[in-house]
Amino acid sequence: MLLQYGYSSDGYMTDDAFISFRYAQNLADGLGPVWERGNRVEGYTNFGWILLIAAAAKAGVDPVDSSRVFGFLATAGTLALLPVLAAQMRPAWSRGWWLLSAGAVLAVGVNPGTALWAFAGLETPGVMFFVTAAMTAHLYEERTQSPPAASALLLLGAALVRPDAVVLVAITGAFKLARVVRVDGSWRDPQRRAQVRQLALWGALFAVPFVTYWLWRWSYYTDFFPNTYYLKSDHSMRMLERGWRYSWDFIGSYGVWLLPVAVLPALRELRTPHMPSVYLATVVLVMVAYVTDAGGDWMPHFRFFMPVLPAAYVAIIHGLIDGGERLGSRAGSDRPGQAAAMAGGVAAAALVFGLSVLPTNSATAENPAGFVENPHILPGSVDNERQRAIGLWLRENIPPDYTIAQIATGIVPYYSRLPTIDMLGVNDRHIAHRDIPLGYGAAGHEKEDAGYVISRKPELIWLEMNLEAVPRPAPEDYMPPRYTEWVPVKRNVTDNAYIWLLYRPVAIPIEDGWLNLLVRADVELPVLSNGASR
Repeated sequence: MLLQYGYSSDGYMTDDAFISFRYAQNLADGLGPVWERGNRVEGYTNFGWILLIAAAAKAGVDPVDSSRVFGFLATAGTLALLPVLAAQMRPAWSRGWWLLSAGAVLAVGVNPGTALWAFAGLETPGVMFFVTAAMTAHLYEERTQSPPAASALLLLGAALVRPDAVVLVAITGAFKLARVVRVDGSWRDPQRRAQVRQLALWGALFAVPFVTYWLWRWSYYTDFFPNTYYLKSDHSMRMLERGWRYSWDFIGSYGVWLLPVAVLPALRELRTPHMPSVYLATVVLVMVAYVTDAGGDWMPHFRFFMPVLPAAYVAIIHGLIDGGERLGSRAGSDRPGQAAAMAGGVAAAALVFGLSVLPTNSATAENPAGFVENPHILPGSVDNERQRAIGLWLRENIPPDYTIAQIATGIVPYYSRLPTIDMLGVNDRHIAHRDIPLGYGAAGHEKEDAGYVISRKPELIWLEMNLEAVPRPAPEDYMPPRYTEWVPVKRNVTDNAYIWLLYRPVAIPIEDGWLNLLVRADVELPVLSNGASR
């Protein structure tokens, strides 16, 4: 599966990854982590990932290539960590450890989400690596009562790559505190006081650098939260409903409904110091609650849940093996081979769901972003190469000081390098802060302000996401607008009373399709005299 996506020329790379690439390239070029010169808006939530890509760009490595290398290495690192995580659940080198290690590596490794996000360009595999490493370090520290520095620093890495990992910090801190509370003796007892000091050190190792980073970004961007928080947060009942649908699809599609099998081993662990099954199950369940409250996501293969997928599969397979061992032992204590066979059977069953699970939503291998089919868009509408061709054409044919307002603000702006108004608000503070009810459409595609976009008088407006199969050289060709459920701003731009007074439609042939633009009426482009329909 990894090879299929990694070495396939049409392997999916999400458009949003190129938003991060634009920030990283600007940072490498000395402009700072900005959308464009003079526009300090935080349209990303993966600062650590951007730092890595910017460092590679400074060394001359293209962000597309470096992101895929980092993604592959992070995914490989996660798979390599799974046997170590398994050793926190079962004695290393035991029969059960071998079964759990093999089952977890195969279940996570063949999962289509793992394969897709390893090469999709975003920070997802990086977060999965740090989260898995942090969980492993925490369980080792609790089992051996070692100093907790490693888990704190790994959690810091996870939170810098994506701040949602702070949820895991809270869970881990609660488990560490619970162990301190359960220590027999008074609070003046030297052993308990030593553990309190270690817990304080753990908290400081995470909090001091993370709070310093957070204060820096607050002063730099002037908003306490990233711009995407204001764009996507509502906490309304509609958002909860949409978030639950997303979470339910994940639970059903990836076999996480088997998590209750971890209950029996978890109950027996309640008297142990580190409670590994309880911890892993709690991580998964709290993440489900968090993502549900956040309203889910529009991207394929459940990227918000990928960081905790290893925890879910390790807990599930451990529970299946534990149940098999107990059934086997009840069948006859003088027949240990039967117990091993039973454990092997349930582990094999666990692998079956890992090999066979496929998402049930609209995302497929042929249509990885799950877009509604549009007959006017060329086949393969989520096509990086076509969008790259559009961006390069704009860069070569449009004056560099012209502003373009558009919806797909990843690949095309990255390659065009034009000043860009993000009509969906990811990189626009005004749109993101608008008070618009959410939960009725696709996450991150609901807020808009067509009047504001038109009032900024960009030279060009592009209302599509790729080349189209037909030209649209007249206003009536834009009626009715398409994708209005996914992207309401398209309807509101074309319905605006001033749009056809201030702009004229232009259709430009590029390769095997048409780039349909709205060009401001007073703007003349030399390229329009060379085959464009206007």
